[in-house]
Amino acid sequence: MADIYKLIHPVKYFNDYLARNIRPDGRGFHEQRNIKLNVNSIKAADASSVVKCGNTTVVCGIKLELATPKAEEPDMGFLVTNVELPALCSSKFRPGPPSDFAQVTSTLVSDIIVNSKCIDLKDLCIAHDKLAWVMYCDMVCIDNDGSLVDACLMTLMASLKTLTLPTVTYDAETEEISVDTNVRTKLKVHGLPVASSFALYKHLQSTIVLADPSSYEEEMCGGIGANLILCYNKGFLCGSHKFGCCNLPKECEEMAFKIAKEKTQLVEEVVDVCIKNYELEKNK
Repeated sequence: MADIYKLIHPVKYFNDYLARNIRPDGRGFHEQRNIKLNVNSIKAADASSVVKCGNTTVVCGIKLELATPKAEEPDMGFLVTNVELPALCSSKFRPGPPSDFAQVTSTLVSDIIVNSKCIDLKDLCIAHDKLAWVMYCDMVCIDNDGSLVDACLMTLMASLKTLTLPTVTYDAETEEISVDTNVRTKLKVHGLPVASSFALYKHLQSTIVLADPSSYEEEMCGGIGANLILCYNKGFLCGSHKFGCCNLPKECEEMAFKIAKEKTQLVEEVVDVCIKNYELEKNK
């Protein structure tokens, strides 16, 4: 009966829950969904992970390749991000070329990585103006149930923190390249940028901030994605993106920043524990 009511009167259904200070899935306005993380999930990749935030599930795989640096950046390597939203992850997407939402999400993730300075592309350079690493970071969404940027960034960072680079020797005279996959060094990752998504909903005369929104809540708040995304790395704000919706009152803005900081600490703990458990298993 509730599903029929939700289908026929979606706005009233949503408002009835918010009027009682609760969300349709039973969470409080500022409550996060459960996070599950697993690293080294894809053996064919150089590094990988799978994250599940609520029902939102994203797989990340990183492949390494050698290339010549750009002429304007001869001492830097490359980090290429790509987010795929296949038709199986949501009924909103169709088979074919990447959707606008997939391209926007991919750009957002890339911008956060650059702005947070968690990866120094100079660390990927092997020989000045001659040889550098390219990291292809592909994120595939299996189930999109909201807060997609959060999940994509989390699985990408977990993969980067477990990535090791093979030892490469470059002979400048003969231009011969020798790769030793048995001797590897960990990629230097500075901090752990964490994205926090929010849906902003105008209810009566007030603005309600919903943390970690589901896809249904994002849709009800006027978009196919979150209205506000905040990103912190090592306690510093490194990204703030707002999409449409209403003006955000100061008290709501302060609350959003507080929730984002708390989530950053939570995600850092989850990633650290997961990687430690993986390394213990690997060294047994």
